[in-house]
Amino acid sequence: MPNCKSCDSKVLRTDAFCGKCGEPVPGAKPVVPISRQSKPSGMLGAAEDSTGRFPPQAGTGTSAQAAAAVVIADPEASDLPNTGLSRTALREQEPSQPAPVLPLHRKKTGATSDLHAVVPETTTEPKEQERPKTPSRSVSMPHLPVPPGPPILASDLLRRQMRPTSPGENTLRWVAVGSAAACAIVALVVGGVHPLTLVSVALLVTLATLALTPMSYAARATSLFLLGSVATGVALWQQTLQGLSPENIILAGATILLSGSLLFRAYYRGARLARVMVAIGVAALGAWFVASKGHESLVMLEGHWQSWAPAGAHMTFGLLALLALMAFMESSTRGGSHVWAGALLVLYAIHIGLLVASAVWPGPGSDASIEGPTIAAIFTGMVGTVVAGLALAQVLVVAYRKASARIKGRASRAS
Repeated sequence: MPNCKSCDSKVLRTDAFCGKCGEPVPGAKPVVPISRQSKPSGMLGAAEDSTGRFPPQAGTGTSAQAAAAVVIADPEASDLPNTGLSRTALREQEPSQPAPVLPLHRKKTGATSDLHAVVPETTTEPKEQERPKTPSRSVSMPHLPVPPGPPILASDLLRRQMRPTSPGENTLRWVAVGSAAACAIVALVVGGVHPLTLVSVALLVTLATLALTPMSYAARATSLFLLGSVATGVALWQQTLQGLSPENIILAGATILLSGSLLFRAYYRGARLARVMVAIGVAALGAWFVASKGHESLVMLEGHWQSWAPAGAHMTFGLLALLALMAFMESSTRGGSHVWAGALLVLYAIHIGLLVASAVWPGPGSDASIEGPTIAAIFTGMVGTVVAGLALAQVLVVAYRKASARIKGRASRAS
């Protein structure tokens, strides 16, 4: 550390003047804390006047460095704290802080160009206006409503197809109402005012009423099956009194049993009970076919329709009995059970119509052997057989569901 030549005090190499006597230090390299950011080349900063402008520099660079060092790097003696230490010691303990640097901009005024400092203005940014919060709208597709409830699984759909809850309900109701209304009109026209006709019409009206009355699935099926069986019994009683094909009792029972079993097989494809009932129905229809000598009807044909029309109906019954055996196919298919059941009921109605027509218009050399009230009763029995066949399928559905529920309950209690 060099000493001052005037007072022999220690000075720093960065001091331009002695801190004790004020004499300049030869060979010193003062640190000038002036920013070179906005100064033009060849010019150093000078003292700023009260207007904030920097006057143009004159003289050499050495005098400018000395002036800058005096103004900026050397504080006044009054500003120093009274600590008893020399100015040089204070500089060693606390290095001088650089003066704040202001950016300089050149402003041309006439022929001369001045440098002036631009004091940054502190501007308070206005608070960002709070935008009103718009409620978030859920984007929904108007044409694709979301169904409520849990998702539907493929296993649920398969279970509904294999075991529906109320199959054939609307079909039974509309068939019962439509056929009962049509047959009641025919019975009144053909039978007239007769006790048997009135009984037939009463049965038909009751059938339609039960079909339209709101009730449970099991109650409607059971009531329509019983009432249809009663109407069939009345018709068979009248046929027996008139001597019209006594074997039709077997045919009526086989039609009800086989049609109901086939529909039950179509509703519950995996039920073993359906296959057992179909086997019994096919056996009953085959027994009627043999008892009525249907296999001989084609051999003894005559030219009038009273001969070949009933024979054709007999052979069609045998064909449907064979087609009903398709119900024993695997449970993945219906085997056409619902088709064969519907065809059997329609064929039975045609058979009854041919029977009545043959009695009203017999062959050559024969007279009519049937009266109006009997015709009304036979037609009522035909409607009763069709309704009973449809209702039997639903009765079997109810019985099968109850049996399955009992088996599941026993299995759950055992586990």
